[in-house]
Amino acid sequence: MFKKRSDAARLECSGLAALSNVFVMRTDQIVVLVSFCLGFFQGVCRAVDDAPSRQTSQSEFRVLQDRPDRRLVVLPNRLIVVVQELHAAPVVSVQVHVKTGSIYETFGERVGAGMSHFLEHLVSGGTTTTRTEEQSNAILGRIGASTNASTSLDKVRYYVNTTSAHASEAIELMSDWLQHSQIAAEEFHRERDVIQAEFEMGLGEPARIFWKLTQQARFQMHPARHPTIGYIDEFLKITREDIADFYRRMYVPNNMVFLVVGDVDRHQVVEQIAGLWSNSSARDLPTLQFPVEMPILEPRSLSGIADIDKPRLRLAWPGTKLAAEGDYALDLLAVILGQGESSRLVRAVRDEHRAVNRIDAHNSSFSWGEGFFSVDAEVVGGRSTSEAALEHAKMLILDQVMKVREEGVTTVELERAKRKIMANTVYNAQSASALAGRLSHGLIDMGDPDYLDRYAQGIEAIGAEALRVAADRFLGRQRLITITLAPAPEGRKPEALRRPLDATVPADAKLQSVHLDNRYIVERLQAAKGQQEDEAGPIITVPVQRVELSNGMKVLIGRSTLVPAVAVQMYQPGGLLGEEPGREGVAMAVAKMRVRGTTTRTAQQIARETEQLGAILSTDSGYNTGYTQAVCLKQDLPAVLELFADVVLHPAFPEDEWTKMQPRLLAAIDRQTDSWHGELRHYFRPAYYADHPWSQSPLGRRSVVGGLTATDLRNAYRQRLGASQSVLAIFGDVDTEEVVALVGTLFANMPRRSDRPFKLKLPVDPTSELRVERTNKRMEAVQIGFGPGVSRNSKDYAAIEVLARVFSRFPTGWLDRALRGEEGGLVYAVYCGQSAGLVPGYIYMVFNALSGNLVEALDRTAEVVERARSELVDDQRLADAKAAVLTSEFFGKQSNSDRAAQAALDEMYGLGLDESETFMREVQQLTAEQLRRVARAYLRNPVVVTLSHEDLSREALEAAVDHLEPGRLQITP
Repeated sequence: MFKKRSDAARLECSGLAALSNVFVMRTDQIVVLVSFCLGFFQGVCRAVDDAPSRQTSQSEFRVLQDRPDRRLVVLPNRLIVVVQELHAAPVVSVQVHVKTGSIYETFGERVGAGMSHFLEHLVSGGTTTTRTEEQSNAILGRIGASTNASTSLDKVRYYVNTTSAHASEAIELMSDWLQHSQIAAEEFHRERDVIQAEFEMGLGEPARIFWKLTQQARFQMHPARHPTIGYIDEFLKITREDIADFYRRMYVPNNMVFLVVGDVDRHQVVEQIAGLWSNSSARDLPTLQFPVEMPILEPRSLSGIADIDKPRLRLAWPGTKLAAEGDYALDLLAVILGQGESSRLVRAVRDEHRAVNRIDAHNSSFSWGEGFFSVDAEVVGGRSTSEAALEHAKMLILDQVMKVREEGVTTVELERAKRKIMANTVYNAQSASALAGRLSHGLIDMGDPDYLDRYAQGIEAIGAEALRVAADRFLGRQRLITITLAPAPEGRKPEALRRPLDATVPADAKLQSVHLDNRYIVERLQAAKGQQEDEAGPIITVPVQRVELSNGMKVLIGRSTLVPAVAVQMYQPGGLLGEEPGREGVAMAVAKMRVRGTTTRTAQQIARETEQLGAILSTDSGYNTGYTQAVCLKQDLPAVLELFADVVLHPAFPEDEWTKMQPRLLAAIDRQTDSWHGELRHYFRPAYYADHPWSQSPLGRRSVVGGLTATDLRNAYRQRLGASQSVLAIFGDVDTEEVVALVGTLFANMPRRSDRPFKLKLPVDPTSELRVERTNKRMEAVQIGFGPGVSRNSKDYAAIEVLARVFSRFPTGWLDRALRGEEGGLVYAVYCGQSAGLVPGYIYMVFNALSGNLVEALDRTAEVVERARSELVDDQRLADAKAAVLTSEFFGKQSNSDRAAQAALDEMYGLGLDESETFMREVQQLTAEQLRRVARAYLRNPVVVTLSHEDLSREALEAAVDHLEPGRLQITP
């Protein structure tokens, strides 16, 4: 678990996380598939031993930790290197974390200009002294890598994820970027345009706006007050010389941690990195001093607006530093107050008083300064919600906080919170990327790669009185900070933040020195060297077993001892696809109510039993299926599986619980358009699917959900309950025979067939169309859907996956290059993929453009589409796209939950347990001619939806869109 890295609003991320369909491979097939693909991968890129590196003797670096699964060393230039072996899948995550987030821009008095974030855009994949940007992109393409970077308040993270066969190339590429960036003038101007688009995108993202308001309200003097992306007016003043100087000062080996996690040899990797960095010298880092925040002696508040439907409220109190006195107690208080269905705020403020639709609590603490404890809520109401409603919600929250201050917490609450935190440390360590993040967090912030193990021990040692003392010390009303985000009034739009007028530091402010050099991490590591280190045991995997119960239920069991945890997932066909047209929303309402009480347990009993075990149990509904999911520690599987079976077989749909759930579902429907991409999807799906159920989101129609009764839900579920169409997957550290016996007992009485069998509803073919929609968000965005596409079991599915990677694979896809790369930064976000399920979906292209660039971006998109229809993809481009698809295939096979979900879905779609081999074989055998055939067959009938806050030229739009398929476009008035 990443302690207190709670939401993406804390990051200003460059690039995109590629949207791709991920498939799960049976654990026994990993070796088979590695062998299957090895020839392919080696045919398109250099082998491991071919990467340039100088062999280095051990005497040239100091070993700080040497375990059977890990090697941690410090080089003579004080670069810290961590190599963690993780052999569960043939993948590797190569990461470098640089201690140069936005708060460290103070040395040049440029804090608030966004220099760290700007530099991140330029270093990641940019031109170096040894290769051009295009050459880096070519290597990334050959190794099928996914790469990106992100900037937070205190760190910049770079990563390259690829298959382990290409670990050395990824390491060499990363080393080149971090040591030899040229900050090329052309790239500087292009990325400046891209970041301007990111500024505009941020005005349409309420979470970013809310976080920036929180920064300003919490911090008055500390540089954490300023947004990581900077202020737009100050950002535009940054020169290339400013960036180059910042790079020279801060991008030095003694300010970096290099991490490699995955299926690698730790000794070989350390030697390679030592050789690649042997000519980089340590340099003096700036001496930094942060002003210490003055104690808050009276309440303060700050408010802002966003294009949202319902107001958001955040109550925050100054907290403490990471691992300082009171920090762990605040973590536990956050769980007890606002994490989970049995937490106090959920039960009292959301369920009893119904003053909020959502509520949770978090403790955010940092190594560089005191953080804050916060309670976040979405207040019941709408755009006209009164101040009285906000004040009422606030008072109810403060009442619960006061009770903890005065009365403390119960032993049961404390033990439940401890179990939840301890279990999360296990659940969140199943992927190479996540484990690299954990190691970095521990090292940089605490000087201990295994900090989370010590953290768990510290949590276990906390007593109830410590929580009462912490609540009394930190959560007083005189220290309260109130932040509100209100729906924007008619005609008003969120404005870009400007530097506050009071953003000066008094001359007499108390200062705190900050030491960036890695020598301080090494000192802390050596001081803790005597602590017991746990050695990793062998990871055991066995072939997936498929069992069919007497009632027809299919059960898939996959054993893996990667972590002492188990994932349980059950899928049934239906979801949105099982809805009657015009009645969408029933399936989701049914799903959400199944954990709100059974014939033997109340909603609170279900929540308490689950959370007492540190488990997670949820029910949901998607486009194709309804499903039930659980995660638990291995020793708790019998208890959790009994709970799981209860919510599947015996949901009661109590009237009183529906009266609580119904308004929350309605609020969730309203919330879908809070983000720009949600609003775009809201307009696109009806345009594409017309009257088909997929024209809606899985949440359904507001009018339908608003009219449902508990009896409606009870009847709907009984009609759909059937074992023969259900698939149950259980993956993790299990005893297969025991699981088979337990499942057989729990589900033996499930009826074989449902009263109302699921029947597929096929959508009609779309008609080429342009829809122009207005938004209150300050931005321009487009979604294009071509179709009809294919269903998941189509013979062309694999080909379309590869075609999508030809179009969009950051940073080298045709669409990426046309809209964001070589021809200038017209957009910030751009991605392409396919939507496919039990019935045909569509091929999509989505981007958001800098103001005034939308028409040109559409023109360029049309050129890319025509290129795919007319040209044969060259051999290298085809190989790159295949490698990207196959790498994604491997990376989707790390966590128990992902593997269980995909195995179950493959079974439901009729694809079988050998789907991975089949899919990868189809990918490998694809030809350029097949891709062109697929492009011609499926890139047709474009449905285009544009979203803009300004009037767009209808004629220019029509001309641009007509290029996608000349002469067939219909215009919606």
